[in-house]
Amino acid sequence: MAFYDFFLGGARQLQAHITRLSNRNTQADDREASARWLSEKGTDEAVYGLFGRFDLQVEHMLKDRNEKELVVDLLVSHGSKAVEQARKFAAASPNFQYAVRVVQEIKGEAAAVDMLLDLLGQERLENELKPEKKRHLLIALAERKDARIVSAAARFLADYDEGVRAGAVEALAAQEGDEAQPHLWTALLNRKEESTRIRGRIAEVFAKRTWPIDPEESWLPNHLPGGYRLLEGRIVHVR
Repeated sequence: MAFYDFFLGGARQLQAHITRLSNRNTQADDREASARWLSEKGTDEAVYGLFGRFDLQVEHMLKDRNEKELVVDLLVSHGSKAVEQARKFAAASPNFQYAVRVVQEIKGEAAAVDMLLDLLGQERLENELKPEKKRHLLIALAERKDARIVSAAARFLADYDEGVRAGAVEALAAQEGDEAQPHLWTALLNRKEESTRIRGRIAEVFAKRTWPIDPEESWLPNHLPGGYRLLEGRIVHVR
């Protein structure tokens, strides 16, 4: 973008500010000025452009966080318009966390969970090259309690990526009640699971919840993770 684009008005001026806001080589004061300009503009395109700041990570972590917090505040001031654009941005970007935060501050916790579940529902189990978004979505869900999380996260216990499977375990383990038990039980009996981290975490959950196990199961007693054994039909931690 040429310098004069900032003064021409119209689409070129809008794009100039969107580009400057997400440019790591731009001075922080200039990025802030563009953020405020976009917020004052207030069109759908301008509000969506504000979310571009969340795709940028600058080296100075404190400054980076402060800039993003400013953008969050600006977006929250736009209410339902920002919610609509947050969903659009999060569907297209791996950096969805601040967009979820915007929705949560405007619409509340339930709306944030709705958004996370919608995003997770768009993810697949196939051998994708970039599983990071799935991991981060599951970690975000592990920080929340909602009955719908169990069924949404359970299918990722079969994901090809170990980090995604571990995230699914954490999302399930964080939920109250016993709905996660059969899903974690199936994962614990999965003879193809080679991750000692995942198997150990599932065993830990069973031990802490004192969930009973199938007394007719013959394979598991000889294949429990280290530090665990069966006692009176339950998995217990061996100190």
